[in-house]
Amino acid sequence: MHYLKTFTRIVVALAAIGTTINTQAMQILDSTVAVVEDEVILNSELERRLEHLSRKQPNVAVSDEIRKKVLDQLIIEKLQLRIAKRVNVQIPDTDIEQRINELKNRAQSEGISFEDYLARENLTPKELRETIKESITLQEVQKGNLTSRIRVTKREVDEYLSSSAGQNWLKVRFRLSHILLPFEDNDDAASIKKAQEIISLIKDKKESFASLATKYSKGPNASKGGDLDWRAKEQLPSMFVEQISDLKPNQITKPFRSNAGIHILQLKQRSGAEPVMVKRFKTRHILIKTSVLFTDREAKAKADEIYQELQNGADFLELARKYSEDISNKQDGGDLDWSRPGQFVPVFERTMQSTPVGEISKPFRSRFGWHILKVDDSRTEDMFDVVKRNQVVDILRQRRFQDELDLWIKELRENAYIEVLI
Repeated sequence: MHYLKTFTRIVVALAAIGTTINTQAMQILDSTVAVVEDEVILNSELERRLEHLSRKQPNVAVSDEIRKKVLDQLIIEKLQLRIAKRVNVQIPDTDIEQRINELKNRAQSEGISFEDYLARENLTPKELRETIKESITLQEVQKGNLTSRIRVTKREVDEYLSSSAGQNWLKVRFRLSHILLPFEDNDDAASIKKAQEIISLIKDKKESFASLATKYSKGPNASKGGDLDWRAKEQLPSMFVEQISDLKPNQITKPFRSNAGIHILQLKQRSGAEPVMVKRFKTRHILIKTSVLFTDREAKAKADEIYQELQNGADFLELARKYSEDISNKQDGGDLDWSRPGQFVPVFERTMQSTPVGEISKPFRSRFGWHILKVDDSRTEDMFDVVKRNQVVDILRQRRFQDELDLWIKELRENAYIEVLI
């Protein structure tokens, strides 16, 4: 059996090489540079990755050593993407759109259009979507395989919170950007008018806060887009703290006055031991999974059929017990209990937050399959202790993540058939 498997891989490799010998040019472009199990990596893939690297680091010459490292990265990605295909990892379009919007906001903060960003990266919109989809897929595979390997105990969380690093982390801090428009000849009307114009430009997304701060602000760090960096609450003027107390990240204040002039603040980020008021939801769901034998179209059709039964008055609990494929709560009528922040994937969170209490959502898709969601109740409470402890778990997990990832990848390579042909 072992010999048969090896023979099959060799045949695949030879076939891949054989398909490139039609012309000399095609042989150069698409010769096989590596075989990974029963798949191949082509020279064109390697060259595209090297070209991207050259754009990012124009002063670095592509040596044989760099070429081997880039090929090694492609091999590692291929191994992980094979796992994603085997377990049918699905990435919702909404997750991809969220990443694209983040890139658009980043381009705007750099003072360039999204089209200019794509041109700089030498990507078409379609190629960008594929790149983002692959990136998210790799993250999901890594997270799915490493989560169970990295365990953080209650004692470790307690020790971190009581340590000097933990105490420092708990201090309330704000990262702000600032625009100051001094009064001109004791005439504050002109400054107020200019502040309103600036806010309109930001809200209409015509210019970024950073570019406007560089252009108009007379405050500290104006040349850095008004970025004041991280400041402890005690380091800020009390009027600044009052203005930003109810803001969410990336929101801006209304113009406000001091003896120095008219101020506008943007809250970039906040951290520390503040109350964390969170709206929680008590939900239940019905999950219809896809598989090799049950296509996405068939799963959606089944979810639509169940949804229609619910619209006709069927009992959600009974249909969950009958149809749901989430075995962890199937017998409880799909009961997911009270949610905590970040517990569910983004599309599930968004649907949960937009569905009124007592109502049932239309079928929607996540990477797990097709869901129908019912919101039984909601409440707002201070989740500081839970949220902060979960954040500490994430901090401690992240510290160990790279070591576990390196070990897991080493295991993947040792258990796979890999042949490098260059």
